[in-house]
Amino acid sequence: MGLLEDKALVEAALFVSGRPLSLKELSKALGIKSIDYLEKLIELIAAEYAERKSAIEIVRVLGDKYVMQVKQEYSQRVIHLMPRPDLRTGELKTLALIAYLQPIEQSKIIKLRGSQAYEHIKKLVEMGLVYAEPYERTKLLGTTQKFAELYGFPENDPNVIKEAFKRVVHAEYTDIIAKLEGKEENEGSQGEVQEGQEPAGEEVS
Repeated sequence: MGLLEDKALVEAALFVSGRPLSLKELSKALGIKSIDYLEKLIELIAAEYAERKSAIEIVRVLGDKYVMQVKQEYSQRVIHLMPRPDLRTGELKTLALIAYLQPIEQSKIIKLRGSQAYEHIKKLVEMGLVYAEPYERTKLLGTTQKFAELYGFPENDPNVIKEAFKRVVHAEYTDIIAKLEGKEENEGSQGEVQEGQEPAGEEVS
């Protein structure tokens, strides 16, 4: 394919994904092997949107990922038209916990929510509501710009979101709070390690 076709293909991928995509993901999905060429295509598309003062923008986030999104000055005016994600109670609990504790290791979420949270996290990432970045032997989780737009936040500010979801978690998810408080007490008691004794290692997902 030529430049115009490649550019259109990348634009379509960013549009339908609804979440940040890395250059490696795009390269593999679209069959465009050159990362440098792919990055130049994205820059061309982003420049075209900016030049015509579109309400849509393409921005770089989370290192080498790119996302197509509505500009902040317009998103709040059309937020009521966006469909809310179809999530089950368990998935909502996992999402609320990630929003409240972010950035949080996936292994810790699994300990608090159980093994079913693996599927919850997978779905939330696929929906573009949560990011999952490699972190040591697990993943680091947090909310995305799409999450912020869907839930009425002016931007994806972790501190603002955490404060808002603190009320949600404390009000509705007493089981999670009980586990969190129990975990903090256990960590406090485990911190008193006798001389010559190694602290117990955390299980990693």
